[in-house]
Amino acid sequence: MIKSPYKPLASIIPLLLATGFVLAEDAPLTAVVMLRSDVATEEPHQIDPALLAQLQAKTGYALKWTGNTRTHAQLLQLPAGISAENAKAIASKIETADGVLWAVVQNESKATGFSAVSTASGASISEFVIKLKSSHKSKPKAAEIERLSAAAGARLSLENPVAGGAWVFALERSVSAAEAAEIEKRLEASAEVAYADAVGIAHATAAAAEDWVTPNDKFFPDMWHLLSGEGSEYGSSNTQAAWSLTTGDKNARIPVAVIDTGILFSPTHPDLASHLVYKNDAQTEIVGWDMITNKQWARDGNGRDKNPKDEGTWAKVGYCGGGKPEEAENSSWHGSHVAGTVSAGTNNRIGVSGVNWYAKLIPVRALGPCGGAEYDISDSIWWAAGYPYVPKAKISLEPAKVINMSLGGPSEQCSDLYQSAINFALSQGSVVLVAAGNEKSNSAGVQPANCPGVITVAAVDRYGELAPYSNYGAEVAVAAPGGDTGPAGERPEDGILSTLSTDKKGPTAEGMNYGYMDGTSMATPVVSGIVSLMLTADANGKLTPKKIKEILMNTAKPFPEGSRCTTTLKGLCGAGIVDAYAAVQAVQALQQ
Repeated sequence: MIKSPYKPLASIIPLLLATGFVLAEDAPLTAVVMLRSDVATEEPHQIDPALLAQLQAKTGYALKWTGNTRTHAQLLQLPAGISAENAKAIASKIETADGVLWAVVQNESKATGFSAVSTASGASISEFVIKLKSSHKSKPKAAEIERLSAAAGARLSLENPVAGGAWVFALERSVSAAEAAEIEKRLEASAEVAYADAVGIAHATAAAAEDWVTPNDKFFPDMWHLLSGEGSEYGSSNTQAAWSLTTGDKNARIPVAVIDTGILFSPTHPDLASHLVYKNDAQTEIVGWDMITNKQWARDGNGRDKNPKDEGTWAKVGYCGGGKPEEAENSSWHGSHVAGTVSAGTNNRIGVSGVNWYAKLIPVRALGPCGGAEYDISDSIWWAAGYPYVPKAKISLEPAKVINMSLGGPSEQCSDLYQSAINFALSQGSVVLVAAGNEKSNSAGVQPANCPGVITVAAVDRYGELAPYSNYGAEVAVAAPGGDTGPAGERPEDGILSTLSTDKKGPTAEGMNYGYMDGTSMATPVVSGIVSLMLTADANGKLTPKKIKEILMNTAKPFPEGSRCTTTLKGLCGAGIVDAYAAVQAVQALQQ
Protein backbone atom coordinates (compact mmCIF):
# COMPACT_ATOMS: atom_id res chain seq x y z
CA MET A 1 0.00 0.00 0.00
CA ILE A 2 1.26 3.44 -0.88
CA LYS A 3 0.29 6.25 1.46
CA SER A 4 0.41 9.96 0.82
CA PRO A 5 3.20 11.55 2.86
CA TYR A 6 0.88 14.43 3.59
CA LYS A 7 -2.66 13.62 2.78
CA PRO A 8 -3.03 17.39 2.14
CA LEU A 9 -5.11 16.33 1.80
CA ALA A 10 -28.11 7.59 -4.42
CA SER A 11 -28.45 11.48 -4.58
CA ILE A 12 -31.52 12.68 -2.75
CA ILE A 13 -32.90 15.70 -4.59
CA PRO A 14 -36.12 17.00 -3.07
CA LEU A 15 -38.69 17.55 -5.77
CA LEU A 16 -41.54 19.95 -5.14
CA LEU A 17 -44.33 18.72 -7.37
CA ALA A 18 -46.85 21.13 -8.86
CA THR A 19 -50.46 20.87 -7.80
CA GLY A 20 -51.93 21.52 -11.18
CA PHE A 21 -53.35 24.90 -10.17
CA VAL A 22 -52.79 28.06 -12.18
CA LEU A 23 -51.98 30.68 -9.57
CA ALA A 24 -52.43 34.41 -9.61
CA GLU A 25 -49.17 36.32 -9.37
CA ASP A 26 -50.48 38.37 -6.46
CA ALA A 27 -51.75 35.38 -4.45
CA PRO A 28 -50.51 35.50 -0.83
CA LEU A 29 -47.27 33.73 0.01
CA THR A 30 -47.33 31.18 2.78
CA ALA A 31 -44.61 29.44 4.75
CA VAL A 32 -45.38 25.76 5.03
CA VAL A 33 -43.74 24.61 8.26
CA MET A 34 -43.40 20.99 9.36
CA LEU A 35 -42.94 20.66 13.09
CA ARG A 36 -41.39 17.56 14.62
CA SER A 37 -44.27 17.44 17.08
CA ASP A 38 -46.82 17.29 14.24
CA VAL A 39 -45.33 14.24 12.54
CA ALA A 40 -47.78 11.31 12.39
CA THR A 41 -50.35 13.03 14.62
CA GLU A 42 -53.96 12.00 14.35
CA GLU A 43 -55.49 15.46 14.01
CA PRO A 44 -54.19 18.80 12.69
CA HIS A 45 -54.07 21.65 15.17
CA GLN A 46 -53.23 25.31 15.33
CA ILE A 47 -49.61 26.21 16.01
CA ASP A 48 -48.83 26.98 19.63
CA PRO A 49 -49.04 30.77 20.12
CA ALA A 50 -45.75 30.81 22.04
CA LEU A 51 -43.96 29.07 19.15
CA LEU A 52 -45.59 31.43 16.65
CA ALA A 53 -44.31 34.38 18.67
CA GLN A 54 -40.85 32.81 18.71
CA LEU A 55 -40.87 32.44 14.92
CA GLN A 56 -42.05 36.03 14.50
CA ALA A 57 -39.19 37.23 16.67
CA LYS A 58 -36.69 35.12 14.74
CA THR A 59 -37.85 36.37 11.32
CA GLY A 60 -38.79 39.91 12.24
CA TYR A 61 -42.16 39.58 10.47
CA ALA A 62 -45.78 39.15 11.56
CA LEU A 63 -46.93 35.64 10.66
CA LYS A 64 -50.60 34.67 10.50
CA TRP A 65 -51.70 31.08 11.06
CA THR A 66 -54.21 30.09 8.37
CA GLY A 67 -54.54 26.32 8.72
CA ASN A 68 -52.82 23.01 8.07
CA THR A 69 -51.88 20.88 5.13
CA ARG A 70 -53.29 17.42 4.81
CA THR A 71 -50.16 16.04 6.43
CA HIS A 72 -50.53 18.48 9.34
CA ALA A 73 -47.86 21.00 8.43
CA GLN A 74 -48.61 24.52 9.66
CA LEU A 75 -49.55 27.25 7.18
CA LEU A 76 -48.17 30.65 8.14
CA GLN A 77 -49.21 33.49 5.85
CA LEU A 78 -46.54 36.12 5.24
CA PRO A 79 -47.27 39.86 5.15
CA ALA A 80 -48.38 41.31 1.84
CA GLY A 81 -45.71 42.64 -0.46
CA ILE A 82 -43.00 40.15 0.55
CA SER A 83 -40.90 39.21 -2.48
CA ALA A 84 -40.27 35.55 -3.30
CA GLU A 85 -36.59 36.00 -2.47
CA ASN A 86 -37.32 37.50 0.93
CA ALA A 87 -39.92 34.83 1.57
CA LYS A 88 -37.30 32.14 1.02
CA ALA A 89 -35.01 33.90 3.47
CA ILE A 90 -37.83 33.94 6.02
CA ALA A 91 -38.42 30.21 5.51
CA SER A 92 -34.70 29.56 5.96
CA LYS A 93 -34.78 31.37 9.30
CA ILE A 94 -37.86 29.44 10.38
CA GLU A 95 -36.11 26.22 9.47
CA THR A 96 -33.36 26.91 12.01
CA ALA A 97 -35.81 27.00 14.93
CA ASP A 98 -35.86 24.09 17.34
CA GLY A 99 -38.51 21.54 16.50
CA VAL A 100 -38.87 22.60 12.84
CA LEU A 101 -38.12 19.80 10.39
CA TRP A 102 -38.41 21.93 7.28
CA ALA A 103 -39.99 25.09 5.94
CA VAL A 104 -40.77 26.06 2.36
CA VAL A 105 -42.59 28.93 0.71
CA GLN A 106 -45.65 28.39 -1.45
CA ASN A 107 -48.62 30.31 -2.61
CA GLU A 108 -51.37 29.62 -0.08
CA SER A 109 -53.74 28.16 -2.65
CA LYS A 110 -50.97 25.85 -3.80
CA ALA A 111 -50.12 24.85 -0.25
CA THR A 112 -53.63 23.65 0.46
CA GLY A 113 -54.44 22.27 -2.97
CA PHE A 114 -54.82 18.73 -4.19
CA SER A 115 -51.89 16.33 -4.46
CA ALA A 116 -49.98 15.98 -7.67
CA VAL A 117 -50.90 13.36 -10.21
CA SER A 118 -48.45 12.31 -12.87
CA THR A 119 -49.34 13.72 -16.26
CA ALA A 120 -46.63 11.81 -18.11
CA SER A 121 -47.69 10.58 -21.50
CA GLY A 122 -49.51 7.26 -21.20
CA ALA A 123 -49.68 7.39 -17.38
CA SER A 124 -52.38 5.20 -15.92
CA ILE A 125 -53.52 4.96 -12.31
CA SER A 126 -54.93 1.81 -10.74
CA GLU A 127 -54.46 2.48 -7.03
CA PHE A 128 -55.04 5.18 -4.41
CA VAL A 129 -53.65 5.65 -0.94
CA ILE A 130 -56.42 6.99 1.28
CA LYS A 131 -56.19 8.10 4.88
CA LEU A 132 -59.43 8.49 6.76
CA LYS A 133 -59.89 11.18 9.35
CA SER A 134 -60.92 8.64 11.94
CA SER A 135 -58.07 6.47 13.26
CA HIS A 136 -58.13 2.93 11.88
CA LYS A 137 -56.07 0.30 13.63
CA SER A 138 -58.23 -2.31 11.97
CA LYS A 139 -59.39 -2.59 8.39
CA PRO A 140 -62.02 -0.14 7.12
CA LYS A 141 -65.40 -1.77 7.23
CA ALA A 142 -67.40 -2.71 4.15
CA ALA A 143 -69.83 0.17 4.69
CA GLU A 144 -66.96 2.67 4.75
CA ILE A 145 -65.52 1.23 1.54
CA GLU A 146 -68.94 1.56 -0.10
CA ARG A 147 -69.14 5.22 0.94
CA LEU A 148 -65.63 5.85 -0.39
CA SER A 149 -66.53 4.21 -3.71
CA ALA A 150 -69.61 6.36 -3.95
CA ALA A 151 -67.61 9.50 -3.21
CA ALA A 152 -64.96 8.55 -5.78
CA GLY A 153 -67.49 7.67 -8.44
CA ALA A 154 -65.47 4.49 -9.03
CA ARG A 155 -65.46 1.04 -7.46
CA LEU A 156 -62.70 0.69 -4.81
CA SER A 157 -61.45 -2.49 -3.13
CA LEU A 158 -59.22 -2.61 -0.05
CA GLU A 159 -55.70 -3.94 -0.55
CA ASN A 160 -53.17 -3.29 2.22
CA PRO A 161 -52.18 -0.83 4.94
CA VAL A 162 -49.27 1.61 4.72
CA ALA A 163 -47.33 3.41 7.42
CA GLY A 164 -49.04 6.40 9.00
CA GLY A 165 -52.51 4.91 9.18
CA ALA A 166 -53.46 5.06 5.49
CA TRP A 167 -54.68 2.22 3.26
CA VAL A 168 -54.16 1.21 -0.34
CA PHE A 169 -57.30 0.86 -2.43
CA ALA A 170 -57.45 -0.60 -5.92
CA LEU A 171 -59.66 0.79 -8.68
CA GLU A 172 -61.88 -1.56 -10.58
CA ARG A 173 -60.13 -0.37 -13.75
CA SER A 174 -57.09 1.74 -14.57
CA VAL A 175 -57.79 5.37 -15.32
CA SER A 176 -55.87 8.18 -16.97
CA ALA A 177 -54.06 10.84 -15.00
CA ALA A 178 -56.84 13.31 -15.70
CA GLU A 179 -59.50 10.89 -14.44
CA ALA A 180 -57.40 10.14 -11.36
CA ALA A 181 -57.17 13.83 -10.56
CA GLU A 182 -60.96 14.12 -10.62
CA ILE A 183 -61.35 11.03 -8.42
CA GLU A 184 -58.84 12.47 -5.99
CA LYS A 185 -60.74 15.76 -5.76
CA ARG A 186 -64.01 13.93 -5.11
CA LEU A 187 -62.46 11.76 -2.41
CA GLU A 188 -60.87 14.70 -0.61
CA ALA A 189 -64.20 16.52 -0.66
CA SER A 190 -65.59 13.72 1.50
CA ALA A 191 -65.93 14.51 5.19
CA GLU A 192 -64.38 11.12 6.01
CA VAL A 193 -61.13 11.55 4.07
CA ALA A 194 -58.00 13.22 5.41
CA TYR A 195 -56.21 12.83 2.10
CA ALA A 196 -56.13 10.69 -1.01
CA ASP A 197 -53.14 10.20 -3.30
CA ALA A 198 -53.12 8.57 -6.69
CA VAL A 199 -50.35 5.98 -6.75
CA GLY A 200 -47.77 6.37 -9.50
CA ILE A 201 -44.44 4.60 -9.95
CA ALA A 202 -41.42 6.47 -8.66
CA HIS A 203 -38.05 6.17 -10.37
CA ALA A 204 -34.64 7.07 -8.99
CA THR A 205 -33.36 10.45 -10.12
CA ALA A 206 -30.11 8.83 -11.26
CA ALA A 207 -29.88 7.18 -14.67
CA ALA A 208 -31.42 3.75 -15.03
CA ALA A 209 -28.95 0.90 -14.51
CA GLU A 210 -29.07 -0.10 -18.15
CA ASP A 211 -28.01 3.43 -19.09
CA TRP A 212 -24.99 3.52 -16.82
CA VAL A 213 -21.69 3.55 -18.57
CA THR A 214 -19.20 0.90 -17.51
CA PRO A 215 -15.70 1.51 -18.88
CA ASN A 216 -13.55 -1.47 -19.82
CA ASP A 217 -10.62 -0.42 -17.64
CA LYS A 218 -9.16 -3.41 -15.80
CA PHE A 219 -9.45 -2.02 -12.27
CA PHE A 220 -12.70 -0.08 -12.61
CA PRO A 221 -14.64 -2.58 -10.43
CA ASP A 222 -12.21 -1.76 -7.58
CA MET A 223 -12.88 1.97 -7.77
CA TRP A 224 -15.65 2.19 -5.18
CA HIS A 225 -15.41 5.98 -5.16
CA LEU A 226 -16.91 6.13 -8.68
CA LEU A 227 -19.52 3.35 -8.65
CA SER A 228 -23.29 3.85 -8.75
CA GLY A 229 -26.34 1.71 -8.22
CA GLU A 230 -26.77 -1.65 -6.55
CA GLY A 231 -23.75 -2.64 -4.54
CA SER A 232 -22.21 0.84 -4.52
CA GLU A 233 -21.03 2.39 -1.28
CA TYR A 234 -22.75 5.36 0.32
CA GLY A 235 -19.48 7.25 0.30
CA SER A 236 -19.24 7.02 -3.50
CA SER A 237 -19.36 10.15 -5.64
CA ASN A 238 -22.02 8.59 -7.92
CA THR A 239 -19.83 9.33 -10.93
CA GLN A 240 -20.76 6.23 -12.92
CA ALA A 241 -24.36 7.47 -13.09
CA ALA A 242 -23.10 10.91 -14.19
CA TRP A 243 -21.41 9.30 -17.19
CA SER A 244 -24.89 8.60 -18.59
CA LEU A 245 -25.13 12.40 -18.95
CA THR A 246 -21.56 13.14 -20.03
CA THR A 247 -18.18 11.47 -19.90
CA GLY A 248 -16.51 14.71 -20.87
CA ASP A 249 -15.76 15.94 -24.38
CA LYS A 250 -12.52 15.35 -26.24
CA ASN A 251 -13.13 18.54 -28.22
CA ALA A 252 -14.10 20.72 -25.24
CA ARG A 253 -10.53 20.86 -23.89
CA ILE A 254 -11.27 21.40 -20.22
CA PRO A 255 -7.77 22.03 -18.81
CA VAL A 256 -7.33 20.94 -15.18
CA ALA A 257 -4.19 22.22 -13.48
CA VAL A 258 -2.78 19.93 -10.82
CA ILE A 259 -0.50 21.93 -8.51
CA ASP A 260 1.45 19.16 -6.85
CA THR A 261 4.68 17.11 -7.13
CA GLY A 262 4.64 17.08 -10.93
CA ILE A 263 3.74 14.24 -13.27
CA LEU A 264 5.20 10.89 -14.32
CA PHE A 265 6.54 12.02 -17.68
CA SER A 266 9.40 10.72 -19.83
CA PRO A 267 9.04 7.95 -18.81
CA THR A 268 5.32 8.62 -18.93
CA HIS A 269 2.62 6.69 -17.17
CA PRO A 270 0.58 4.88 -19.88
CA ASP A 271 -2.71 5.86 -18.24
CA LEU A 272 -1.78 9.55 -18.20
CA ALA A 273 -0.07 9.92 -21.58
CA SER A 274 -3.22 10.58 -23.60
CA HIS A 275 -4.38 13.40 -21.32
CA LEU A 276 -1.25 15.51 -21.29
CA VAL A 277 -1.02 18.44 -23.71
CA TYR A 278 2.05 18.14 -25.93
CA LYS A 279 3.96 21.06 -27.36
CA ASN A 280 5.55 19.06 -30.18
CA ASP A 281 4.80 16.10 -32.42
CA ALA A 282 7.55 14.04 -30.83
CA GLN A 283 5.70 14.38 -27.50
CA THR A 284 8.89 15.26 -25.64
CA GLU A 285 7.53 18.52 -24.23
CA ILE A 286 4.25 19.06 -22.43
CA VAL A 287 2.27 22.06 -21.27
CA GLY A 288 3.05 22.57 -17.60
CA TRP A 289 5.74 24.16 -15.48
CA ASP A 290 8.21 23.33 -12.76
CA MET A 291 7.79 26.17 -10.23
CA ILE A 292 10.23 24.92 -7.59
CA THR A 293 12.82 27.63 -6.99
CA ASN A 294 15.10 25.76 -4.59
CA LYS A 295 17.58 23.80 -6.74
CA GLN A 296 18.11 21.13 -4.11
CA TRP A 297 14.40 20.54 -3.75
CA ALA A 298 13.91 20.66 -7.51
CA ARG A 299 16.33 17.74 -7.91
CA ASP A 300 16.74 18.38 -11.63
CA GLY A 301 19.87 20.51 -11.45
CA ASN A 302 18.17 23.88 -11.78
CA GLY A 303 15.37 25.98 -10.40
CA ARG A 304 12.20 26.84 -12.28
CA ASP A 305 11.92 25.37 -15.76
CA LYS A 306 9.42 24.24 -18.36
CA ASN A 307 9.50 20.55 -17.45
CA PRO A 308 6.96 19.58 -14.73
CA LYS A 309 8.30 16.03 -14.48
CA ASP A 310 8.11 14.47 -11.02
CA GLU A 311 11.74 13.80 -10.13
CA GLY A 312 10.74 11.88 -7.00
CA THR A 313 10.20 13.10 -3.46
CA TRP A 314 12.44 10.57 -1.72
CA ALA A 315 14.62 11.99 1.02
CA LYS A 316 17.29 10.76 3.38
CA VAL A 317 17.18 11.61 7.07
CA GLY A 318 17.96 15.31 7.51
CA TYR A 319 17.83 16.07 3.76
CA CYS A 320 15.50 19.03 4.30
CA GLY A 321 17.46 20.52 7.17
CA GLY A 322 16.61 20.76 10.84
CA GLY A 323 16.69 16.98 11.13
CA LYS A 324 13.78 16.62 8.69
CA PRO A 325 12.73 14.11 7.67
CA GLU A 326 13.39 12.13 10.82
CA GLU A 327 13.11 8.88 8.86
CA ALA A 328 14.06 8.17 5.27
CA GLU A 329 11.14 8.54 2.85
CA ASN A 330 10.38 7.00 -0.52
CA SER A 331 8.93 8.95 -3.43
CA SER A 332 5.17 9.37 -3.17
CA TRP A 333 4.26 10.16 -6.82
CA HIS A 334 1.47 12.12 -5.20
CA GLY A 335 0.83 14.43 -8.17
CA SER A 336 0.34 11.54 -10.58
CA HIS A 337 -2.12 9.83 -8.24
CA VAL A 338 -4.11 13.08 -7.99
CA ALA A 339 -3.97 13.62 -11.77
CA GLY A 340 -5.14 10.08 -12.50
CA THR A 341 -8.12 10.52 -10.22
CA VAL A 342 -9.19 13.58 -12.20
CA SER A 343 -8.62 12.17 -15.66
CA ALA A 344 -6.72 8.93 -16.19
CA GLY A 345 -7.10 7.38 -19.62
CA THR A 346 -10.54 5.77 -19.50
CA ASN A 347 -12.15 2.98 -21.49
CA ASN A 348 -8.72 2.05 -22.87
CA ARG A 349 -8.72 -1.51 -21.50
CA ILE A 350 -5.92 -0.83 -19.02
CA GLY A 351 -5.59 0.37 -15.48
CA VAL A 352 -7.98 2.78 -13.86
CA SER A 353 -10.71 5.24 -14.82
CA GLY A 354 -10.72 9.00 -14.34
CA VAL A 355 -13.75 11.04 -13.35
CA ASN A 356 -13.56 12.96 -16.65
CA TRP A 357 -12.67 10.76 -19.63
CA TYR A 358 -11.22 13.60 -21.68
CA ALA A 359 -10.05 16.46 -19.43
CA LYS A 360 -6.59 17.81 -20.22
CA LEU A 361 -4.08 17.60 -17.38
CA ILE A 362 -1.78 20.58 -16.82
CA PRO A 363 0.83 19.56 -14.22
CA VAL A 364 2.38 22.37 -12.20
CA ARG A 365 5.25 21.17 -10.03
CA ALA A 366 5.33 23.06 -6.74
CA LEU A 367 6.04 20.31 -4.17
CA GLY A 368 9.39 18.57 -3.86
CA PRO A 369 10.96 16.24 -1.29
CA CYS A 370 10.72 18.90 1.41
CA GLY A 371 7.27 20.21 0.55
CA GLY A 372 6.70 23.47 -1.27
CA ALA A 373 7.47 27.12 -0.64
CA GLU A 374 4.33 29.22 -0.40
CA TYR A 375 5.61 31.64 -3.02
CA ASP A 376 6.17 28.74 -5.45
CA ILE A 377 2.63 27.56 -4.79
CA SER A 378 1.24 31.07 -5.14
CA ASP A 379 3.06 31.57 -8.45
CA SER A 380 1.70 28.21 -9.57
CA ILE A 381 -1.82 29.54 -9.14
CA TRP A 382 -1.04 32.70 -11.08
CA TRP A 383 0.58 30.69 -13.87
CA ALA A 384 -2.16 28.07 -14.06
CA ALA A 385 -4.82 30.79 -14.42
CA GLY A 386 -2.99 32.39 -17.35
CA TYR A 387 -1.11 35.29 -15.78
CA PRO A 388 1.60 36.31 -18.29
CA TYR A 389 4.18 37.74 -15.89
CA VAL A 390 5.15 34.94 -13.52
CA PRO A 391 8.90 35.16 -12.81
CA LYS A 392 11.02 32.67 -14.76
CA ALA A 393 8.00 31.22 -16.54
CA LYS A 394 6.37 31.65 -19.90
CA ILE A 395 2.62 32.18 -20.17
CA SER A 396 0.57 29.00 -20.09
CA LEU A 397 -0.72 27.81 -23.45
CA GLU A 398 -3.70 26.23 -21.68
CA PRO A 399 -5.08 28.45 -18.88
CA ALA A 400 -6.84 26.17 -16.45
CA LYS A 401 -10.57 26.13 -16.00
CA VAL A 402 -10.09 24.02 -12.87
CA ILE A 403 -7.19 24.26 -10.42
CA ASN A 404 -6.65 21.35 -8.01
CA MET A 405 -4.59 21.97 -4.87
CA SER A 406 -4.22 18.84 -2.76
CA LEU A 407 -1.88 20.60 -0.38
CA GLY A 408 -1.84 22.88 2.59
CA GLY A 409 -0.01 24.17 5.62
CA PRO A 410 -0.78 25.62 9.05
CA SER A 411 -1.89 29.25 9.19
CA GLU A 412 -4.57 30.93 11.25
CA GLN A 413 -5.59 33.04 8.28
CA CYS A 414 -5.16 33.05 4.53
CA SER A 415 -2.06 34.98 3.54
CA ASP A 416 -2.23 37.91 1.16
CA LEU A 417 0.18 35.94 -1.02
CA TYR A 418 -2.28 33.14 -1.52
CA GLN A 419 -5.38 35.31 -1.57
CA SER A 420 -4.12 37.60 -4.30
CA ALA A 421 -3.30 34.61 -6.51
CA ILE A 422 -6.67 33.01 -5.82
CA ASN A 423 -8.46 36.28 -6.54
CA PHE A 424 -6.78 36.45 -9.94
CA ALA A 425 -7.70 32.87 -10.74
CA LEU A 426 -11.33 33.51 -9.82
CA SER A 427 -11.36 36.66 -11.93
CA GLN A 428 -10.34 34.55 -14.91
CA GLY A 429 -13.17 32.09 -14.28
CA SER A 430 -10.90 29.39 -12.86
CA VAL A 431 -12.45 27.19 -10.19
CA VAL A 432 -10.01 26.61 -7.32
CA LEU A 433 -10.44 23.41 -5.30
CA VAL A 434 -8.43 22.85 -2.13
CA ALA A 435 -8.01 19.94 0.26
CA ALA A 436 -9.24 20.60 3.80
CA GLY A 437 -6.17 18.89 5.30
CA ASN A 438 -5.53 15.80 7.38
CA GLU A 439 -4.81 17.06 10.87
CA LYS A 440 -8.14 15.88 12.36
CA SER A 441 -8.73 19.52 13.25
CA ASN A 442 -10.50 22.64 12.09
CA SER A 443 -9.66 23.71 8.55
CA ALA A 444 -9.72 27.33 9.73
CA GLY A 445 -6.11 26.76 10.75
CA VAL A 446 -4.95 25.50 7.35
CA GLN A 447 -4.27 27.50 4.20
CA PRO A 448 -5.25 27.67 1.41
CA ALA A 449 -8.26 25.73 2.73
CA ASN A 450 -9.24 28.82 4.74
CA CYS A 451 -8.92 31.22 1.80
CA PRO A 452 -12.16 32.91 0.66
CA GLY A 453 -13.32 31.94 -2.82
CA VAL A 454 -11.96 28.42 -2.91
CA ILE A 455 -13.98 25.20 -2.74
CA THR A 456 -12.64 23.35 0.30
CA VAL A 457 -13.09 19.57 0.29
CA ALA A 458 -13.20 17.20 3.26
CA ALA A 459 -12.91 13.41 2.96
CA VAL A 460 -15.29 10.56 3.75
CA ASP A 461 -14.68 6.83 3.82
CA ARG A 462 -16.53 4.33 1.66
CA TYR A 463 -19.44 4.30 4.11
CA GLY A 464 -19.94 8.07 4.08
CA GLU A 465 -18.43 8.73 7.51
CA LEU A 466 -15.97 11.59 7.84
CA ALA A 467 -12.55 9.98 7.45
CA PRO A 468 -10.68 9.84 10.77
CA TYR A 469 -7.84 12.03 9.49
CA SER A 470 -9.98 14.64 7.72
CA ASN A 471 -10.17 18.24 8.80
CA TYR A 472 -13.56 19.87 9.12
CA GLY A 473 -14.90 23.37 9.63
CA ALA A 474 -17.10 26.16 8.38
CA GLU A 475 -14.83 26.61 5.36
CA VAL A 476 -15.64 23.13 4.01
CA ALA A 477 -18.06 23.22 1.06
CA VAL A 478 -18.52 19.50 0.43
CA ALA A 479 -17.00 16.16 1.33
CA ALA A 480 -15.90 13.55 -1.20
CA PRO A 481 -14.53 10.03 -1.12
CA GLY A 482 -10.97 10.09 0.20
CA GLY A 483 -10.92 6.63 1.70
CA ASP A 484 -9.52 5.18 4.90
CA THR A 485 -6.87 2.49 4.55
CA GLY A 486 -6.45 2.09 8.31
CA PRO A 487 -3.78 3.28 10.77
CA ALA A 488 -1.13 0.97 9.30
CA GLY A 489 -2.48 0.71 5.78
CA GLU A 490 -4.00 -2.68 6.51
CA ARG A 491 -7.04 -2.00 4.29
CA PRO A 492 -5.60 -0.69 1.01
CA GLU A 493 -8.80 -1.51 -0.86
CA ASP A 494 -10.61 1.10 1.23
CA GLY A 495 -8.43 3.84 -0.26
CA ILE A 496 -8.60 5.53 -3.65
CA LEU A 497 -6.99 3.61 -6.52
CA SER A 498 -5.11 5.64 -9.13
CA THR A 499 -1.94 5.99 -11.19
CA LEU A 500 1.39 5.56 -9.38
CA SER A 501 4.93 4.21 -9.69
CA THR A 502 6.52 1.43 -7.67
CA ASP A 503 9.90 3.18 -7.88
CA LYS A 504 11.25 4.34 -4.55
CA LYS A 505 13.42 7.12 -5.98
CA GLY A 506 13.44 8.32 -9.59
CA PRO A 507 10.82 7.12 -12.09
CA THR A 508 11.43 4.26 -14.53
CA ALA A 509 9.32 2.85 -17.34
CA GLU A 510 9.17 -0.49 -15.52
CA GLY A 511 7.82 1.14 -12.37
CA MET A 512 4.60 2.51 -13.87
CA ASN A 513 1.76 0.98 -11.90
CA TYR A 514 -1.29 1.67 -9.76
CA GLY A 515 -1.86 1.99 -6.04
CA TYR A 516 -4.08 3.15 -3.22
CA MET A 517 -3.82 6.33 -1.21
CA ASP A 518 -6.20 7.98 1.23
CA GLY A 519 -6.57 11.57 2.33
CA THR A 520 -8.28 14.83 1.54
CA SER A 521 -5.69 14.95 -1.26
CA MET A 522 -7.63 12.12 -2.87
CA ALA A 523 -11.06 13.59 -2.20
CA THR A 524 -10.26 16.93 -3.83
CA PRO A 525 -9.46 15.62 -7.35
CA VAL A 526 -12.72 13.66 -7.31
CA VAL A 527 -14.52 16.99 -7.00
CA SER A 528 -12.18 18.61 -9.54
CA GLY A 529 -13.09 15.92 -12.03
CA ILE A 530 -16.79 16.45 -11.34
CA VAL A 531 -16.40 20.20 -11.83
CA SER A 532 -14.76 19.51 -15.21
CA LEU A 533 -17.79 17.36 -16.14
CA MET A 534 -20.07 20.22 -15.09
CA LEU A 535 -18.13 22.61 -17.31
CA THR A 536 -18.45 20.18 -20.20
CA ALA A 537 -22.22 20.22 -19.73
CA ASP A 538 -22.31 24.03 -19.61
CA ALA A 539 -23.03 24.54 -23.29
CA ASN A 540 -24.29 28.09 -22.77
CA GLY A 541 -21.51 29.32 -20.52
CA LYS A 542 -23.70 29.96 -17.49
CA LEU A 543 -21.31 28.64 -14.87
CA THR A 544 -19.09 30.79 -12.68
CA PRO A 545 -16.88 29.58 -9.82
CA LYS A 546 -19.50 30.82 -7.36
CA LYS A 547 -22.34 29.09 -9.23
CA ILE A 548 -20.38 25.84 -9.40
CA LYS A 549 -19.83 25.91 -5.64
CA GLU A 550 -23.52 26.60 -5.11
CA ILE A 551 -24.54 23.66 -7.29
CA LEU A 552 -22.08 21.28 -5.65
CA MET A 553 -23.46 22.18 -2.24
CA ASN A 554 -27.13 22.16 -3.25
CA THR A 555 -26.88 18.74 -4.93
CA ALA A 556 -24.71 17.00 -2.32
CA LYS A 557 -26.32 13.99 -0.69
CA PRO A 558 -26.80 14.04 3.09
CA PHE A 559 -24.35 12.42 5.43
CA PRO A 560 -25.47 9.11 6.93
CA GLU A 561 -27.77 9.48 9.90
CA GLY A 562 -25.85 9.08 13.14
CA SER A 563 -22.47 9.86 11.58
CA ARG A 564 -20.16 12.48 13.08
CA CYS A 565 -21.23 14.92 10.39
CA THR A 566 -24.84 14.72 11.61
CA THR A 567 -23.99 14.72 15.33
CA THR A 568 -20.79 16.05 16.94
CA LEU A 569 -19.60 17.77 13.75
CA LYS A 570 -22.97 18.80 12.39
CA GLY A 571 -22.57 21.80 10.10
CA LEU A 572 -18.79 21.43 9.92
CA CYS A 573 -18.40 18.84 7.16
CA GLY A 574 -19.85 20.83 4.28
CA ALA A 575 -23.24 20.53 2.64
CA GLY A 576 -22.94 16.76 2.18
CA ILE A 577 -21.18 14.17 0.05
CA VAL A 578 -20.62 15.28 -3.53
CA ASP A 579 -22.99 13.72 -6.07
CA ALA A 580 -21.68 13.83 -9.64
CA TYR A 581 -24.96 12.83 -11.28
CA ALA A 582 -27.02 15.42 -9.43
CA ALA A 583 -24.45 18.16 -10.06
CA VAL A 584 -24.22 17.54 -13.81
CA GLN A 585 -27.99 17.20 -14.06
CA ALA A 586 -28.38 20.59 -12.35
CA VAL A 587 -26.02 22.16 -14.89
CA GLN A 588 -28.01 20.67 -17.75
CA ALA A 589 -31.18 22.15 -16.27
CA LEU A 590 -29.54 25.59 -16.37
CA GLN A 591 -29.15 25.33 -20.13
CA GLN A 592 -32.91 25.41 -20.74
